[in-house]
Amino acid sequence: MQLFRSILKSFYYAFRGLWKMIQTERNFRIHLTAIMYVIIFAFFYGLDGTQWAILFLTFGIVPSIEIINSSIENAVDIKTREQNSGARNAKDFAAAAVLVSAIASIAVAISLFSEKEKLINALQITFSPPWIIILAASLFPIFIFIRGGKKDKKNLTKRIK
Repeated sequence: MQLFRSILKSFYYAFRGLWKMIQTERNFRIHLTAIMYVIIFAFFYGLDGTQWAILFLTFGIVPSIEIINSSIENAVDIKTREQNSGARNAKDFAAAAVLVSAIASIAVAISLFSEKEKLINALQITFSPPWIIILAASLFPIFIFIRGGKKDKKNLTKRIK
C-alpha cells in the first residue's frame, strides 16, 4: 500500500509541475497552442500511424525541453541573484536547447507534411467553412491563453544578463 501511495504522490507532483508550467510559462503555452493547431492540421492532412507516432514524439520532446529550461532558470535564480557569466551561460544553454528542439520540430513538420497533393487538400479544408470560422473564432481565446497566466511572485526574479 505504501508503494502505491508513493507512486500516486509522484504523479501528483508531476501533474502539479505541469499545471504550474501552464500557469506561469508563456513559452510553454505557445508550444501547447502550436501542438493543438498542428494536431488539427495533421488530422486534415491524413497522416499514417508511423507519421502520427513521429509527430507525438516531437510533441513530447519540445515541451519537455521547455520544462527542463524553466527548471534550470528557476534553479539558477534560487542559487544566485547577482550577474555572473556561469549563471548566464546556464540559462542561455538551456534556452538554446529549446531553440534547437523547436527548429528540429519544424524540420519534422516539413518532412511529414511534404506531400504536395495532401498538403493542398488539407489547406483547402482548413481554410474553408466551417473550419476557417472555427479557426478565426479560436484566435482570441488562444491569445488570452498565451498572454494570460499568473506570475510566480516568490520566484520571480530579473533574468540574469
